[in-house]
Amino acid sequence: MTLFCPPCAGEGVRSALSTALQCTTCGRQWPVLAAGTDFIAVLVPDPDAAARMVALVSAMLRDPGLLAAWADSEEALESALAGGLLTYAQAHFGAHASPPLPSADLGWLARAWTDELPQGDVAVLGCATAGEAWALRQAPALRDRALWLVDANLAALAWGQMLFDNGSVVLPYRRSATLIAWRTAQLPGPAPNVRWLCADALFPPFAPASLAAVVTVNLLDSVADPLALVQQVEALLAPGGAWIVASPWNWQARVTPVGRQLERHVAADDLEEGMVELLTGRTLAGLGTALAVQWRADDVPWRLQVHPRYAAEYRLQVLRIRKSG
Repeated sequence: MTLFCPPCAGEGVRSALSTALQCTTCGRQWPVLAAGTDFIAVLVPDPDAAARMVALVSAMLRDPGLLAAWADSEEALESALAGGLLTYAQAHFGAHASPPLPSADLGWLARAWTDELPQGDVAVLGCATAGEAWALRQAPALRDRALWLVDANLAALAWGQMLFDNGSVVLPYRRSATLIAWRTAQLPGPAPNVRWLCADALFPPFAPASLAAVVTVNLLDSVADPLALVQQVEALLAPGGAWIVASPWNWQARVTPVGRQLERHVAADDLEEGMVELLTGRTLAGLGTALAVQWRADDVPWRLQVHPRYAAEYRLQVLRIRKSG
């Protein structure tokens, strides 16, 4: 698949990247993390942030003890890298640690999935450490197509890649609010074949209509511009493609400005039905007009344990949305 330059795409220009990950239009070069069996291209919109993230994660892979320093860091990037890795390594794979750690149940994802897909690749946007890919590893539709795992947190991606490459890895987790500990985690079977990509979900480096399916879990209410994310997903899907979206609609002003929170556009008396109407073109002009809900579950438990004395309990609304065509 051809990848595209995020800044150029952000300006409305689809500029392809060469095999050297250099934009054929603006000339910018993009770094890669070459720590596993496959490199991870880092295509976040800010090239300086991309280079700094590669340097930080490369250092952490050489010295995992840096993770504890990042967790206490007042520097935003270090803190974000540590937070994402610590939360989702346990949430996605804690059940496979020895001894096991509390983890989130992703079994509902296989029920929401469909194997009736058009030609094209599949992308999980906001994949963190790749728990969604593990949950879908037995889906027949994924056997002969590329599965792209996309997240803006390079530390989480690199950790997930080590686990998938080797079958086992040391899993970092919070033993308390201030203490980081480690346990060995081992997959009970072979990992699926995936591609890793560090990119911002609001600037996905894919061609329009190139994806057969998109998966977003806990993402739509965790971005600065959810309206733009819906528009991106709708544009990326091929005709007949599917979008599996799961969200607790837990809006936070520090993440999503109040005026951009999609819930503000729906009726207060029925949030779940209101979000269905909004995502399928019945609320905002021009949004989701090619989308229709095929399957839904409005009350799916989702629990993220931050440390033994602090856990977040959510109820997800899970939708399988189909693009017409």
